[in-house]
Amino acid sequence: MTERIFDTKNVILLKVNDDDLLSFLVDTDLMDSGEYNWRIDDLIEAIISVVPEYVFADYIGESVPITKMVERLREAAKSIYKIKDYELMYRAYALCDEQAKQEVENGSFKRRGEFGELLLHLLLREFKGTIPLVSKVYFKDSAGVPAHGFDAVHISPNEGILWLGESKLYTDAKGGIKALLSDLEEHIKREYLDEQFVIIKKNLENNSIPQRDYWIGQLSSCVKLSERLKMINIPLLCVYPDEIYSRFFDVEDSQAFDVHVNDVYGLKKYFEEHNMHALKSQLNIILMLFSIKDKDEFLTKLHQKLWHMQNI
Repeated sequence: MTERIFDTKNVILLKVNDDDLLSFLVDTDLMDSGEYNWRIDDLIEAIISVVPEYVFADYIGESVPITKMVERLREAAKSIYKIKDYELMYRAYALCDEQAKQEVENGSFKRRGEFGELLLHLLLREFKGTIPLVSKVYFKDSAGVPAHGFDAVHISPNEGILWLGESKLYTDAKGGIKALLSDLEEHIKREYLDEQFVIIKKNLENNSIPQRDYWIGQLSSCVKLSERLKMINIPLLCVYPDEIYSRFFDVEDSQAFDVHVNDVYGLKKYFEEHNMHALKSQLNIILMLFSIKDKDEFLTKLHQKLWHMQNI
């Protein structure tokens, strides 16, 4: 078993590992009650552990004095939670405030995707060996304004590949896939890539990331769309609730695997049938399907953990 960076308890199970498709399940285990359940707490721990790197994207963790570590963790958490909409979402999901939850459900707040971005960051680091090129937090125009641009900007240092990713957390897989396809249409085109390359290069000038100078040069010299597409991988992450956790107490059971694989390839077919991008034959897309048991529980525990992290 390959040693992982953040998911040290190996809670995330990689089930399908094709060139253009990855699928994941959350491991299950026996509880004190005698029943089996998904390992939600271990999953949340793994996701939250990426927050400092997601925020700062410069590997400063190794050089932070022990006396400054708590302060740095708090700063990382606050950089996400300073967005006022997330205060509302915390009240809704963590404090079970019914009025706040109604506001979330009736508004656009539930479409906000920082938690999906954190999971995408984790999966790319653990399963694709990437490193972040710039922090997504750097894309924020000001406090209270959602970040613009791709949900992940990573690189494969040895291959010279730029990973520009998108993520969606939806109540149904097909809805999330449709939203990802919409992002694909909107973002993978000349004008948008021109804008993003400028923004990424600007942030690199204030960053100590490995290969900084190389990537400033690449982003400056690569101006043809055809050249850019050759150097870009596009991971598209869809996180969605799955009945498999209620059907099988052990998701590593062979029957559970067969059901999962059948569902995953059905969703892959749905993605391909609905992908109308004019350049799709030129795009290096990796569809990433991540099944969870319960969306509300997932959001609640993430909000609680992140909220406590910023108040340590």
